[in-house]
Amino acid sequence: MVQESENFSINNYPVDIVYLWCDSSDSIWREKKNNELKKYGKNLDNDSVGDCRFIDNDELKYSLRSLEKFAPWINNIFIVTDNQIPNWLDTTNPKIHIIDHTQIMPPEALPTFNSMAIETVLHKIPNLSEHFLYANDDMFFGNFVEKEFFFDKVGAPIVRFLKRRIIKKIYRRLYGYTISESYKLVQNKFGKSCPNFSHHNIDAYRKSDLQQCCEEFKDIFHKTMLQKFREKESVQRSIFGYYSLAKGNGVARIVNNFATKFVGFLMSRPQDSMLIELRASRIKLVENNRPYLFCFNDSLKTTDDDRLAMRKFLDEKFPKQSSFEKVVEDV
Repeated sequence: MVQESENFSINNYPVDIVYLWCDSSDSIWREKKNNELKKYGKNLDNDSVGDCRFIDNDELKYSLRSLEKFAPWINNIFIVTDNQIPNWLDTTNPKIHIIDHTQIMPPEALPTFNSMAIETVLHKIPNLSEHFLYANDDMFFGNFVEKEFFFDKVGAPIVRFLKRRIIKKIYRRLYGYTISESYKLVQNKFGKSCPNFSHHNIDAYRKSDLQQCCEEFKDIFHKTMLQKFREKESVQRSIFGYYSLAKGNGVARIVNNFATKFVGFLMSRPQDSMLIELRASRIKLVENNRPYLFCFNDSLKTTDDDRLAMRKFLDEKFPKQSSFEKVVEDV
């Protein structure tokens, strides 16, 4: 269990953030993906290989704008890519660090088009701080947050869960299946954890917890790392939260259940964490609920019109260029 030391303070340790990013319009990247698919020899879920899994709508640009506006205390920003760099990104900014897949993954695991495989090696990012946040590029800060939003007074990560519980059934969708199986691994090993689905948003971690978890379940982590595309028989990053709780190194928090929504309404408080299916008609939920964290989840049902509506919304919500962008002079 995490113990408070005499010298520990919420203010005296750095917190980094890690993003995964790719540009699926890159012809070299697409050729690698197509070549890998041809020789893969397995039936894959459409959600694993469809464009919605990889398409870039400059979400990372706006996520970094939201970070600078609402969480400027974040230390280093690590962007994990496959030999790609966003053309708008100012890599001379001292906070920005581009991490190529080759720096953290072995040759036999590459090329990879599987975010779950990359997540098995986050702790291997050079110079990553012990305390860090992890985000996909479609996740945003929607309101001011401090370190205490992600870590408690002794530095333990706050692990966020939905009110939806994991039940004894076989989940058909790959996402639900891998989360439930990850929970079962921890529950069967330690006899305790939080039996709820993890929220899908920016998460807090300690690097040492990831290292220990990967060692504890090294066979399934190694298997997942070698999968070039998402597969069912793999481990999902939610296992890190389940593991932290089972070891007494994390704090569980249920977000957006009836009680928290009702209190938030009475007290005019923002919602904690929102996952929004990317539809033009649902984008307004961000303004209605003013969440601290929100994610626009692109899916097989998302259209180009939906993506254009999201882009317009993000440009209006975060119009100011961040210091992480190359300077563009007004015409």
